[in-house]
Amino acid sequence: MKLKGMLGIGLAPLLIAGAVVYQTSIGSASDRLPVAEVNGSPVSAPEFGRELERQRASVVDYFHRTHGAEYGNGFWKADYDGENPEETAKEMALEKLVKVKAELELAKREGLIAGTSYDDLLREMEKENKRRQAAIEANQPIYGPGRMDESSFINYYMSNLRIRLKEKLAEDELKVTDEELKRHYELVKDTLFAGEDRIKFQKLSIPYKQDEFGNGTVDQRKQAAEERLSAVKLLLDEGMEPEEAALQVEDDGEAPLIRYTEEEFNAETAGTYFKSQPALYSILEDRLQAGQVTPAFHEAAQGEYVLIKITEREAAGHIGFEGNESVVWTSYMEDAYAAYLNKLIEEAVVTVHQDEWDKVKLQ
Repeated sequence: MKLKGMLGIGLAPLLIAGAVVYQTSIGSASDRLPVAEVNGSPVSAPEFGRELERQRASVVDYFHRTHGAEYGNGFWKADYDGENPEETAKEMALEKLVKVKAELELAKREGLIAGTSYDDLLREMEKENKRRQAAIEANQPIYGPGRMDESSFINYYMSNLRIRLKEKLAEDELKVTDEELKRHYELVKDTLFAGEDRIKFQKLSIPYKQDEFGNGTVDQRKQAAEERLSAVKLLLDEGMEPEEAALQVEDDGEAPLIRYTEEEFNAETAGTYFKSQPALYSILEDRLQAGQVTPAFHEAAQGEYVLIKITEREAAGHIGFEGNESVVWTSYMEDAYAAYLNKLIEEAVVTVHQDEWDKVKLQ
């Protein structure tokens, strides 16, 4: 991307009130010169302003974390170690729009859309909103809101366009052979195609929602459950077996009783654990080996505290390539398309119209 001073900062959003102000009036996107151009495609002042608004909170957060700056009067004009919030926000907004324009330009080149301007996008939004309204009047189902605003429409439009672009490019520029798919499978099989290991474990649990002895509040019972299981873990760490440790801790006569079960996690039971005991599922997926004992943990879905000891773990291998070609193709195309688009972004020629750029102010 041939533009001096571009930034790439990933920041957490905040809610910041304010406005983008232009020193000249703004009508339609064609009423004035663009703020910038990307490969000749104009970035209109309204288009730039709306993206600038989306970047506002990220910039406030960045300057607070990096420079300790507090948001308030004069923030946008201030200098922080050579960085100015207003210019940073404008550069970030333009960086985002360069990516959008590069993708729109690709779609136009492939014959999927007629134009890449902001007015073109607004016309497409109006067409989509009319389609949705007609569907509602005809009692036909629609997905999402009955009428989209610019923010929701852009995300919706670009997402659908991206799907069509991948399919189009797969016919030629990004066409993949079976051998390339098999090589990609080898690269991603550990993350996308790992089978569920068979894990046998001993589980100790204490429910806290309904204490059979009726002692204390829920919070007090939760604390008691965690403390009793922590006491059990100390005994397990010393080599005692779970069932014996549970009985020893219960010898003090205090409630609640500790439940003991022996269970197996495998390909058939994984879905059940995922839905009914998500905390336990996450721990079982965390590569614990035979003999390991977990600390007491909270299983909110079941209303209990739990600890487990792994007794056996058998690796399941990988789900095979055969029969999963479409999943491999989707993964391959995601990577290939991202690399293809990044190259277009890096090669994009960005021209800033300085007079129009300077007219855009944040307050």
